[in-house]
Amino acid sequence: MLIAIVAIVTISLTTGCARKQTPKQKFQVVSVDGVRGSIGKGWQISLTVANNTASNLHITAGEADVYYKGSKMANIVLDDNVLLPRRRCSQVVVPLRLKLSNPLGALAVLSNIRSGRFADITIDYSITLSAFASHRTLSQSGVALEDIARKFNYRLKN
Repeated sequence: MLIAIVAIVTISLTTGCARKQTPKQKFQVVSVDGVRGSIGKGWQISLTVANNTASNLHITAGEADVYYKGSKMANIVLDDNVLLPRRRCSQVVVPLRLKLSNPLGALAVLSNIRSGRFADITIDYSITLSAFASHRTLSQSGVALEDIARKFNYRLKN
């Protein structure tokens, strides 16, 4: 589920915080630093995030549906707001809840993800970012989990 969760909070490329970028991206997930939790109690994902904007950003809502070969396996929902401090690269904790649509199928998909096999797994996601009084919702459908794993060099097996 780790890579599925990362899809909720990123559509940007990965780079190091200290590395100069031309041009600088406004917001990006730099790395996935850890995952803990359980299906019953929820998950906490630690991410290093660069917010190169002039204001604090808040992730106020996020949701993703995980599909395997076109069948919905799970729904992931942001459990609480997340603050992304302005002009800073920082580590944040993203709290998530997981609802299984097909428990047996989802466990098989989770096993595949843990072993680095992402083929046939796609994600539809939506995330709402807020700064001051403005809100922006980013969404994307049919994102291949394999592409996201490749961006983050996450446990890929050929």
